[in-house]
Amino acid sequence: MTALPAVRVVLVCGGKGGVGKSTVAANLATAFAARGVRTGLLDADLQGPSLPVLFGVRERPAVRHGRIRPVVRGGVRLMSTGLLADASRALAWKGPVLRGALRQMVRDVDWGDVETLVVDTPPGTGEIHMALADLLDVAAAVVVTTRQRMALEDTRRCLAMLTRLGIAVPAVVENMAYFPCPCCGARTEPFPDSGLAGALLDETGGAGTRLVELPLLPAMASGAERGTPSAPLAGGADPAARAAFAALLDALDGAHRTAS
Repeated sequence: MTALPAVRVVLVCGGKGGVGKSTVAANLATAFAARGVRTGLLDADLQGPSLPVLFGVRERPAVRHGRIRPVVRGGVRLMSTGLLADASRALAWKGPVLRGALRQMVRDVDWGDVETLVVDTPPGTGEIHMALADLLDVAAAVVVTTRQRMALEDTRRCLAMLTRLGIAVPAVVENMAYFPCPCCGARTEPFPDSGLAGALLDETGGAGTRLVELPLLPAMASGAERGTPSAPLAGGADPAARAAFAALLDALDGAHRTAS
């Protein structure tokens, strides 16, 4: 029997490291919570956890009646190996130890009445992804990439893996797709738009997959550095970020309604 059967599980994946996957996962969880969804965020990058930095969390989770209580920030329930081990400790796990640690992060955590669990996965296509598919009933995945050919080649592998696992991909996020000028709004593209992302979706049969452009925004970058993820759906948020995350949530909600 899968763990958390009544919870909608959304994986955030990235074929290449450094594309901003964890930042997107943190802001996606914050956006879900802003819509009134009871949300959890699991940092499944067990050997390279980012969640403590992204949310500015340092305290250890409490244990009550033998179960770990998530730390709560911004209405999001958080769990990460970075909250359980010293930041300087290398977690060189593999095989059964790695799977056992992941199982504990899911089954031994008191997620309470969480409705949606966002899971930040490690970059690439590895054992953690296979273990998550075995452990949880995954509703959907979001794949984060940039326009660079090097990132898109690894995105192809990531999409192929998710297809083999039978996991729907309602959206691919092109992170840092452009930089909007704060003075005039003119659009500058740091990476050339080769059209590869759209071609990649066609190639992998992603007819129902939405391509979401997320701009390079100083507020989002500084929020990640300060440990305060921006509220992308808030009234004062950058309009481009608000539109991108609204599109992302709509894609996930549409896929959820279709599956239901």
